[in-house]
Amino acid sequence: MKKLFIASLHLPVKISLNNEDIEIKHSDGIFLPGLKDFYSKFETTWVGHTGIEKHECDEKTKRQLEKELKRYQCVPVKSDATDYKNFLHQFSRNTLWPLFHYFPQDISYNDSSWESYNKVNQLYAEILSSLMKEGDILWIHDYHLMLLPKMIRELKPGISIGLFIHIPWPSYEIFRLLPWRTEILEGMLGSDLIGFHTFGYVRHFLSSVRRLLGYDTVFNRISIEERTLMIDAFPRGIHYEKFAEEVKLLKENGYKPDNDIRKQIEYHLDKSKEKKLILSIDPLDYTKGIPQRIKAFELFLGHHPEYIEKVCLLLIALPTGETGPAYDNLKRKVDEMVGRINGTYGTITWTPIIYLNQQFSLEELIGLYAYSNIGLILPLRDGMNMAAKEYVASRIDGTGVLILSELAGAAKELHESIVVNPNNLGAVVNAIKQALEMPEEEQKRRNKVMNYRLKRYTLERWANDFLSKLDGVKKIQEKTLTRKLSDNNRRDIITAYKKANRRILLLDYDGTLSWFKKNPEDARPDEQLYNIIWNITCDKNNTVTIISGRDKETLSRWFPDKWKLHFIAEHGVWLKEPGGKWHMMEQIDNEWKNSVLPLLEFFVDQTPQTFIEDKNFSLVWHYRKADPDLGVQRAWELKDELRHLTANLNLEIMDGDKVLEIKYSGINKGRVAIQKIGKNNFDFIFAVGDDWTDEYTFDAMPQEAYTIKVGTKTTKADYFVKTVDDVRTLLKKFAEE
Repeated sequence: MKKLFIASLHLPVKISLNNEDIEIKHSDGIFLPGLKDFYSKFETTWVGHTGIEKHECDEKTKRQLEKELKRYQCVPVKSDATDYKNFLHQFSRNTLWPLFHYFPQDISYNDSSWESYNKVNQLYAEILSSLMKEGDILWIHDYHLMLLPKMIRELKPGISIGLFIHIPWPSYEIFRLLPWRTEILEGMLGSDLIGFHTFGYVRHFLSSVRRLLGYDTVFNRISIEERTLMIDAFPRGIHYEKFAEEVKLLKENGYKPDNDIRKQIEYHLDKSKEKKLILSIDPLDYTKGIPQRIKAFELFLGHHPEYIEKVCLLLIALPTGETGPAYDNLKRKVDEMVGRINGTYGTITWTPIIYLNQQFSLEELIGLYAYSNIGLILPLRDGMNMAAKEYVASRIDGTGVLILSELAGAAKELHESIVVNPNNLGAVVNAIKQALEMPEEEQKRRNKVMNYRLKRYTLERWANDFLSKLDGVKKIQEKTLTRKLSDNNRRDIITAYKKANRRILLLDYDGTLSWFKKNPEDARPDEQLYNIIWNITCDKNNTVTIISGRDKETLSRWFPDKWKLHFIAEHGVWLKEPGGKWHMMEQIDNEWKNSVLPLLEFFVDQTPQTFIEDKNFSLVWHYRKADPDLGVQRAWELKDELRHLTANLNLEIMDGDKVLEIKYSGINKGRVAIQKIGKNNFDFIFAVGDDWTDEYTFDAMPQEAYTIKVGTKTTKADYFVKTVDDVRTLLKKFAEE
């Protein structure tokens, strides 16, 4: 059975200490009970804080607690008190939380809290690395532990690491405000799989990675050296069966209140069938927009007095345990607003707002969901919002209307609800009226669709999908690693080279022999490369060919005639033998440039820091210096325009590394490479390149050839190496006696 380790802020248990007695029971949380079957597939261990960090314990009690926690497969993290406070309440809650929820005015930047965040993440890494072995699985939860993946990767490179972020990921323009933004991203990229609730968050994260770290992304994959990781959306579900069972029991009891809370609600509704109950439930947090929805309800009563004494707002503000000016001010504001509205509109027999600031068990919440006619869930920003899903799942008779914020992740799935912008109070007022007047038939139609979706994509399905995708990523990595040029592969190639009498080496230039530069002219050969090329060309058994997209003038300038080099320039248009003159593979008409050049010039004007390179028989648009997202977008647009423009011109569009090249169709590196090999009896054929134009060469090579790609992108080459340095090292080995 595989070992699964779960790292989160808190352990999935509730601990009660009474003198020397310790009571432990599972909490509802995201871990249990909806995932019992899922966890039974693994040997599961949880690592996290106990939730009783402020409680003073003697050494005997601490040892007893650890012993008891082992029975629950839990390993406690014991942080220094100051570090824990700074890690959780300062950096996590006062820096990351407001930043990720688009409240930059509430962000606190503090070096000491950042240091504590590092320390606590490092403590997790030390504990986990002492427990884990190669092949184990680690699932890290949420924004408190974003540095942990990299720390674990450095200590235990052979384990599978998944990270799931349960809150929104902000746009690049917001995320860049964070002073430690690079460290956070690099920490997260130690994962094999990073999950978010919605595709929007995935898109924002990938944008941040491209702009801040410069890593290219192909669809939702990022390649860092030889390791590929994946970013994907996994909308978290609920424990649907639990809700179905609880509501069924309520239905059998006729939905009669069986506790003090529901008795209180029944009293306020005065047992009148005409009175409707609107349920608003969220933690008491400034990101949830509780004052805004109270104001919207007040406006509703003012605009629609016919509903006075016919509707109640059940406002549940769940305590968060947080303290500080922001939370104290919010609590005071909510208290004042509720008091004012109840004082203005309330009567002896009717209270407009029933306000409860307390915790509820899951069973109690399900009863409230089932008892309420309308669910008013309007956070200003929320990663998912499970209350919205729970409300719909609790409506077993099919009635009830959900009014949901479009800024909650759940809105992407529950779009049959009434979706509104929570900042548009007028729209919220109209939504409340629409919900109150919605026919039961329409309510049932909407809820049926949403319930089917919730029943199908449950909490367990969410967990299974995440770990299945993690396993898939590891298989991709293993496949990639089998193609990485190992020491044994390198020795085999060098041995074959030494034994051969007639050799041909086909060498791409940019990104293969020399590193990419923002200015193409800066990529000229350095002294080391000159020495390497000179040494391998001095061997009379070698036919060394530079096969490049570069123009012939540049290659002639960089490698004078004294070099015994063969050249293929501009992807196969021009050829040159050692000591010979440049000649064309076939005659090409250049008139097409007059049609294409104005379009490229337009895109240069529209895209800052891009430029055109006019080669003899091709035009190249370079966008390496451009803003990453804008460059990609403009490249798509330009390709689309060019396809229409060049449809009848016998041209092709080559999409290289941050370049688009337009050239005559039919000539490519592969075609000219085969011509170069010809009928010569080469007993060693070697080809190396870095971008997709070199795939023509790899594809054209005979089976016995050795082909190598620089970089880990999908390729037809036999092997890959990471960098230009690896290519140069191999070529130096060729020249050694």
